[in-house]
Amino acid sequence: MEQKGKKLCLFLHHFIDEYLPLYVRYYLNELSHHFDEVRMVTTNEVVSSSRDILKSNIKIQIEENEGYDFGLFYKGFKAINPSEYSQIACINDSNILLGRLNFLFDWSRNLTVDFWGLVDSEERPWFSSHESNYHVQSHFVVFNANAIPLLQAYLSKMDFEQLRRETDLKKLRQKIINDWEIGLTQFLLSNKLSCKTFINSRGYASKQGVSRPVNVMHKYYAELVKEGVPIIKKRVVMNRSLKHRIRHRNQWRRLVRKYGEKNWEIEELVEELNRIGLQQDKRLLNTFSAKIVNWFLSKTA
Repeated sequence: MEQKGKKLCLFLHHFIDEYLPLYVRYYLNELSHHFDEVRMVTTNEVVSSSRDILKSNIKIQIEENEGYDFGLFYKGFKAINPSEYSQIACINDSNILLGRLNFLFDWSRNLTVDFWGLVDSEERPWFSSHESNYHVQSHFVVFNANAIPLLQAYLSKMDFEQLRRETDLKKLRQKIINDWEIGLTQFLLSNKLSCKTFINSRGYASKQGVSRPVNVMHKYYAELVKEGVPIIKKRVVMNRSLKHRIRHRNQWRRLVRKYGEKNWEIEELVEELNRIGLQQDKRLLNTFSAKIVNWFLSKTA
């Protein structure tokens, strides 16, 4: 159902190299067609120099990297007056967009729910404190008018300062998944709000003959792209494990080249993603080498 009032997208971006990647530019500019305002909350100060290659309704907010994507959303939300908006989206840069998003927003116009998203999940992390682990995956979730006050209430009761002080990154990640990723959906549902996702993970997995909860955006990304969902998780592209490389080989490259938006610089996009992957390999190797050296020094001290 089409809603009256301004629509805002809080786009969460973390990238350590000093430029704005092409895949992020395409994603931002595409989102700008579907929201009155896109606020890019980023840890990359250099992004400000990219102002001239972004649509005019895209704003940039520079923040420190604290609390992963939740921290960026929290700071972005604190910088606005939520009562000015009829819709607020939380979307991050963990997806690589291959084409237009019209299919998703056309579908959402006929919805009468309080919040919606791209895909849901029922996977249960071992550390979960929830009886039900159903949630709308936070990389693409949209809160309509009835959900915004409750979203504000939920954020106000989360102890951001405690998250900021947490130095154990593993514990921090677990807490954010438990309290934010799963906890928010469960909080909204417990307050009688309704939701729907474009991809129902249980139903989609069942069509593939799988009865257990799975992350369909990882496991069935090729099938989804071929069926008209032009999105691949960045983690799929950046997965450098030998098992993944043997099993999938150049599949994501073939998908990008075949199904990518014809008016975009698709070959440049493929080359950029290759470079980012190689840089990631180099960083991992340097980190591993440093650990070996430190271990050796500790044994010989």
